[in-house]
Amino acid sequence: MPRTKKTDMSEPTAEDVVADDVVSSPFGEDVALGEAVAGVSVDRAVVFRLAGQLYGLPIAVVQEVQQLAELLPLPDDDPALVGLIEIRGSVVPVLDLRALLKLDVADYTLETPMVFCHTRGHVVCLIVDGVEDVVDLPPGGIQPPSPVYTLADRMLGTVRLAQGIMILLDIDRLVPVRAFDVVPEEEGEDG
Repeated sequence: MPRTKKTDMSEPTAEDVVADDVVSSPFGEDVALGEAVAGVSVDRAVVFRLAGQLYGLPIAVVQEVQQLAELLPLPDDDPALVGLIEIRGSVVPVLDLRALLKLDVADYTLETPMVFCHTRGHVVCLIVDGVEDVVDLPPGGIQPPSPVYTLADRMLGTVRLAQGIMILLDIDRLVPVRAFDVVPEEEGEDG
């Protein structure tokens, strides 16, 4: 497993990542590893669990967290796109984050949380297993995504927290643009 060479034990920074490391995104974009972290300052994150692993999103992209509500199902063959939900007069696509990350799908209950996020001028709803908390991230604590992660192109990096290692996701690279194709045009422009 390739690692950044350092002579001390401090956390690697974005500058420690080799600029030539590029991963191919499943959405047709090539992404330079470390590019997402360079110049980005994330000091707080909403932490949640999927299949026992900690994940997080920068608090700046999270609108709110709610418990599961009734979804309007879609006749779509994408297993990640599970339906639509109306929130404050806007129609929002709902994605099962487990399916989006190619994890085993789990059943939903009335306790299942939904995380509403902003991306590309739209709101999207992500279904997760459980929301942990909002946490302060240690200054300089975001390590660039390693190419060993299959979702490195959709990560801002990893962060060591008291609860364990958290994978900090990049909402703009995580949610495919096609998710907004199901939203009526007037809703997408206002939302």
